[in-house]
Amino acid sequence: MKTTKSLLSLTIATALLGLSASAVAEQTAIEKLQADMPKNWGKWGDDDQIGALNYLDDAQALRGVQAVKQGEKFTLQLPMIHGVGPVFPGRVPAMHYMTQDESMYSTGKLDELAGGVKYSDDAVFMYLQGTTHMDALGHAWYGDEVYGGVSADSTVHGHDHVDIGALASHGIVGRGVLLDVGLQNGGESGRLAPSSCVTLDDLKATAKAQGVTIEKRDILLIRTGSVGRFYTDTPDAEWTATTEPGLCYSKELVNWIDDMEIPVIAADNLAVELVPQNIDGVDYVIPLHGALIRDLGVVLSELYWLDDLAADSAEDGQYTFMFTAAPLKMERGSGSPINPIVIK
Repeated sequence: MKTTKSLLSLTIATALLGLSASAVAEQTAIEKLQADMPKNWGKWGDDDQIGALNYLDDAQALRGVQAVKQGEKFTLQLPMIHGVGPVFPGRVPAMHYMTQDESMYSTGKLDELAGGVKYSDDAVFMYLQGTTHMDALGHAWYGDEVYGGVSADSTVHGHDHVDIGALASHGIVGRGVLLDVGLQNGGESGRLAPSSCVTLDDLKATAKAQGVTIEKRDILLIRTGSVGRFYTDTPDAEWTATTEPGLCYSKELVNWIDDMEIPVIAADNLAVELVPQNIDGVDYVIPLHGALIRDLGVVLSELYWLDDLAADSAEDGQYTFMFTAAPLKMERGSGSPINPIVIK
């Protein structure tokens, strides 16, 4: 009888949360998958708010500066256009509205300022992760704890712990490395096929082909070609949010990221990783978000425009640069738009 009551309670709770039984099973599966994997909880103190960004100290900022050879700069943010842009299912692109402009002066709804100056004003509605953005360390979790072992209940009315504002206060400056896996493995199109997995071996092989060495505490930028596929008028394959190529989970990959003290991983897709994955016969959705954000405090940053940087790097052979980005100081935010800048 007790077992029956427990199953009934689980069914009711699942229904109230709007989750399917398979989703509950996935959460249990990721807990089992990660049971013997490393965690950075407590590594930088019990009240750590920035996780692997602790690796980006002053020495890493100087290492980033030393990577500058030409002074050439690239901005990596996608355009924020009303009604247009790749977004994760459930989100919508940014919506922009003018709250005042010349029409309001010409119709007499507004008076020009003393001396004749006029000005415009506008507002925007957007998901904080609806364009090029950075995830907070409280953005993804499994079980009932976010990064650091803090109760996930803190996310019910905003992130009281590990919100995006904590990352914003630290900022991100270091040596970045572009890994153009799309060019390496994408054939004539230079874009990985839909649903392609990017493995640790792929990252290492791409670095070797580019003649670049991935060093400890590097910021990794992974180009799959997916965002470019979305924007091109002549795509080589259909673009869909759930079939974008990306990193795929392996314990070797997670351990390597931990050993290399990688602070940030960015990519030209919606999730850095392939969204649906099957690991040892079990289905998962974004398992690396759990392993990297929740357990290691690695910062994930998504929806980058990397095609111009990649083309330039292929031409001059320079795949390292200074990387800098800062999210907005959005208190309790689970993410933030950013405009990353690299200087070669």
